[in-house]
Amino acid sequence: MDCVSGPEKNDPTLHQLIDEAVEDLMKLSDAELMAELAEEGADPEAEAQAARNAVAAGIARGGRARLVAARTAVDRDRTARVVRSPLPAAMRASILERFANDDAKLKSRLTMAARNGEGITEQEIDSILADLRELGLIDDEGNPIER
Repeated sequence: MDCVSGPEKNDPTLHQLIDEAVEDLMKLSDAELMAELAEEGADPEAEAQAARNAVAAGIARGGRARLVAARTAVDRDRTARVVRSPLPAAMRASILERFANDDAKLKSRLTMAARNGEGITEQEIDSILADLRELGLIDDEGNPIER
């Protein structure tokens, strides 16, 4: 955890002083630390709670940073996979038709789109093909993968 900000952030002398102060504190027994706090007029329980709060805040910041990094990686993966297929439109349609014959839910989706007179969009075709690739049912060229 970095407790220095501003122009002093990169001051090696200040960092050495902080390290030495922490080392001195770590050498104290609990009784010595309590006596030193009492001598300074500090409330040991309040100081302990402040330290716990500081540690918890640091852990939370680290957790949030890891979560943001993970979400960014997931988003990057998703966008990398949703690249428009180089397969011709007729070939993509035949691949979907082949799978629709074996999958009632997919056939229903395609039929509903046709009934509404809209047909399935290129984006929907690409999305379904990407799902089939991810499931390991087809390769990049749309060929079925035997299991």
